[in-house]
Amino acid sequence: MRLRRAKHRFPRGRDALALALVALVALGARKTPDVAAPGKLWVRLGPAQPEEWLYVFPEEGQTFQEYREGGPVRPTAKRKTIYIQPWLTRPPPDPRLLERLRDTLAAFFGRKAALLPPASLPETAYDHVRRQYAVSILIARLAEALPDDALFLIAVTDRDLRAPGLSHLYGWASLDRRVGVISLARLLDPAQPLLFRRRALSLAAHEAGHMLSMGHCTFYRCLMNGCMTLAESDARPFLLCPVCSAKLAWNLETTPSSHYQAMKALLEVQGLAADSARSGRAFALTRSP
Repeated sequence: MRLRRAKHRFPRGRDALALALVALVALGARKTPDVAAPGKLWVRLGPAQPEEWLYVFPEEGQTFQEYREGGPVRPTAKRKTIYIQPWLTRPPPDPRLLERLRDTLAAFFGRKAALLPPASLPETAYDHVRRQYAVSILIARLAEALPDDALFLIAVTDRDLRAPGLSHLYGWASLDRRVGVISLARLLDPAQPLLFRRRALSLAAHEAGHMLSMGHCTFYRCLMNGCMTLAESDARPFLLCPVCSAKLAWNLETTPSSHYQAMKALLEVQGLAADSARSGRAFALTRSP
């Protein structure tokens, strides 16, 4: 999800025209979507603004055709279960959060999801100076513990995460090793418990998308957009765009409409009414006649 450069500062006093030119160059570097968006539900991304993901990391994007031809991670007759590894040091603010994560990933991918027994974070990953856990060590440990029948394994922790050159991050997932981890440490807003729930569930779905080799979306407002800040993440829809839903449907041998229908029902149960309604509109736009 979010990767923030350590001690990153944008220059002050930069000419407005120069800023606009930089943004236009970044926009021009992006690829063209190869799946059309029906209706007006999905909005194309415009020029990136300072402090946004694509301004700091001007990615080109990953088309549907490139995804299919790139040999992505896919389910097999044996590898078809989603596993969640709790690495929590205290009960989460939402006592049903783990079950919500399980149900969300099951609906999102149309596969069985299961909670593994709680476990302790590997102490070898702890940085005593920064008081954070090194994500590279956590990913290696998860890869060693990957169940034989796992489609992928995602861990959830309440401790802060770090990576070289970055001050902190919310989540990290491998595009080819079928493992990832999310952190709840910076997601909580005590005044808005429903917002915390949305942040945790959408973050898990985003990182899980990476574990099926889906890159960041640079085409539309989409769940797979990269995010630098919580504000950017909160503005991101809990919804795959047509390009990313086509990737998921091809990978899992299903349809975008069935995915949107499942997410409409799931998000309604989770109390995320606006996101549920958006998935409902996506279903209406993509279902077969």
